[in-house]
Amino acid sequence: MRIKFLRRFYLFGFFFVTYCSASLFLNCASTSKIPNLSNFTPKDLQLRVARNLHNLHSFEGKARVIIELPGKSYNGFSNIFMKLPDSVYVKTEAILGIDIGGLFLDQRFFAAYAPRDNILYYGEAESLDLRDFLKIEIDTDELFEVFTGLNQIVVNDTSKLIFAGGKFVVTTQLEQQSLIYEVDPEKYIVTKSQLIDAEGKTILLKEYRRLRKTKGLVLPQIIKLTRPQARERITVYYTNQKINKKIAAEKFKIKPAKNAKKVYWGDTKRPAIDRN
Repeated sequence: MRIKFLRRFYLFGFFFVTYCSASLFLNCASTSKIPNLSNFTPKDLQLRVARNLHNLHSFEGKARVIIELPGKSYNGFSNIFMKLPDSVYVKTEAILGIDIGGLFLDQRFFAAYAPRDNILYYGEAESLDLRDFLKIEIDTDELFEVFTGLNQIVVNDTSKLIFAGGKFVVTTQLEQQSLIYEVDPEKYIVTKSQLIDAEGKTILLKEYRRLRKTKGLVLPQIIKLTRPQARERITVYYTNQKINKKIAAEKFKIKPAKNAKKVYWGDTKRPAIDRN
């Protein structure tokens, strides 16, 4: 599995360079209830939304995490550490039913420690299936979004932009599916996104609530990712967030028991990393 969000980070950094072309409209948008969209395109909105991601260099937070599956649910607290664009580390605290003491992920490598079984799993990031550890279907893009709340906008030649219900609404067609985004017109952050199939059914719903601005960067305090057809949902409630502060390297280290069993998660015949 690829770590697409890291690649997107660089991509949006490039987009941000051209952001100033829309600055005149953006400075005036908050003064008008219904913006003039004739001078503002889906690409302009994409660039403006990318500003938050561009300005995020490090992130540290504590959150209550609730994972809901058919017939069962898990909840507990997690400490999240991110250093963009390099690495993500999630340390869980007593999420009942999920035996993960820590999950580390960077551009090429991952490690996950299961304290109950005393096993350290590790391998290439592209071989990682997060369901094996978090019980819910979520890819690395979505893991990043569910912990930062910075959902980015995908646009192409089919993208259409309107202003409805006090929000920017962007619709983009992707072969047999469509993406719909709702964006706050003052904070320029995605508050809701939907992936819809050809029959009009929602495959994936992402919601971002309780927006808070800190050091010029807007982040949501409540994040929900729902797969309605599978009846799966992960909800993150932040109790504390710190952004763009130096994070000690020690925070990104998994510390298993000395006698922990090590299990390589990948192609043992052609490993892409040194298993030693």
